[in-house]
Amino acid sequence: MSTSVAVEIGSVYWALDGGIHHASCGQRMVLRARHPDELVFACVACSESVAVPVSVLSRIPVAT
Repeated sequence: MSTSVAVEIGSVYWALDGGIHHASCGQRMVLRARHPDELVFACVACSESVAVPVSVLSRIPVAT
């Protein structure tokens, strides 16, 4: 796994509410753009954007 993919996976997590949340601030993220090979999410609290490759969606950690 490349370093950039590892950073992207570590930047977000699946919350128990079924949404993707920002690991830095814990707030829900919204889908901002959809490309054939990646999804771009934006944090509703801090406005940071995270591009997540579609190929790693199943490897995003789930909150416990």
